[in-house]
Amino acid sequence: MPTGTAFTVPLFHDVLLDMHFSGLTYTVLSLFFSDPDMHPLDFSLLNRREADEEPEDDVLMQKAAGLAGGVRFAPDGNEVIPASPDMAGMTEDDVMLMTVSEGIAGGVRYG
Repeated sequence: MPTGTAFTVPLFHDVLLDMHFSGLTYTVLSLFFSDPDMHPLDFSLLNRREADEEPEDDVLMQKAAGLAGGVRFAPDGNEVIPASPDMAGMTEDDVMLMTVSEGIAGGVRYG
């Protein structure tokens, strides 16, 4: 290293130091407190842990609409909506096989 440049080169990065100190703090505190929700990012100064957002009802209903078989409940949670008549006589394994095979191009469909 040339003379006079020893203190201009950053040997430690802020992110690396933050990661080590947040990990150390997490390790020490996890010895005393058994909190299952505690995470090393909770002690980070640079990276804040974002809270998990609950999906909205509309998103959950759209995801559930793609599932075959089973029992559907109305949004109020009281009224039971039966499965479609073409799926009513099928076993759970048959419904799962049909659901998976829908994504396969070509082939023969039995139904």
